[in-house]
Amino acid sequence: MNPRAASLPEYLKAEELAALLRVSRKTIYEAVARGEIPGALRVGRLIRFRRDAVLEWLADTG
Repeated sequence: MNPRAASLPEYLKAEELAALLRVSRKTIYEAVARGEIPGALRVGRLIRFRRDAVLEWLADTG
């Protein structure tokens, strides 16, 4: 894992993932609803994203 990725928290908030991907929070929530983002965990009303699953997904798509 590169040092920048290691500095990310283990579980990302929707806002943090949106900033990482340079998209809006709305885009993140829509992608979750479509099942497009791996590692999404619902905690009550909150959604968190496992850092390692997201980084692996990005490496596979990029």
